[in-house]
Amino acid sequence: MLHRYLLLLCLTLPFAARAENISFVTENLRPFNYVEDAHLTGISVELLRLVWQEMGEDPQPIKVQTWEKAYYLLQHRPNMALFLTMRSPRREHMFHWACPITTSNIKLIALKSRAIKIDQIGPNSKLLFGAMKAGVGEQLLLYKGVEFEQISLTEDLEKALRMLKRERVDVIASEPEVVEQTAKALGFESELFEPVHQLGKLEGCYAFSQGTDPDYLQRFRAALSKVTSGEQYQSLLKKYKM
Repeated sequence: MLHRYLLLLCLTLPFAARAENISFVTENLRPFNYVEDAHLTGISVELLRLVWQEMGEDPQPIKVQTWEKAYYLLQHRPNMALFLTMRSPRREHMFHWACPITTSNIKLIALKSRAIKIDQIGPNSKLLFGAMKAGVGEQLLLYKGVEFEQISLTEDLEKALRMLKRERVDVIASEPEVVEQTAKALGFESELFEPVHQLGKLEGCYAFSQGTDPDYLQRFRAALSKVTSGEQYQSLLKKYKM
């Protein structure tokens, strides 16, 4: 009788959620997360593996998808994490957050040869803007009043940079360090581009979908906080020039 009671008690106790119950998804965007020589790397990927290690979890598969698709799924699928996701006011209550991976300045980037000067942007802006679909750059431009018709949207930053280089847009919205490393990967000289206007300063985070287990979130955040307080995190920042 005692054995049956203990078995029933064990079956009714909640089990701690583990990483294998969460779908981890990222995009291809240097230096945060990217594929190089068929290997997924980047500061957010290496940091995630350190967090799993701190939690006592085994490394899990990480899917690489386009940002637009992954961001859509994050809004509709429980137990999913998307990184690196910028924590903007518009997104604040849409997801659960584990921060920070980094803090980034989102800026408008232009060709240096065009010597573009911007004091402010808004509904009367005459520029043509480039941004990633569903990205924070698009959101910040719309928030500041830029007309949707003035924004050319692309699936990834590489396409946006090519548009900028060919002068099909005047500026693109992105982080300077991301533009620098993506330009290098494309064989462009990073000196071709320069930041001309700041849109905002935001934390880059692991964003978890609604419905994610609260206990797992608590343990993940605690592990992330511990890791980012240590020397390994500082080494990652230096390695990726953040």
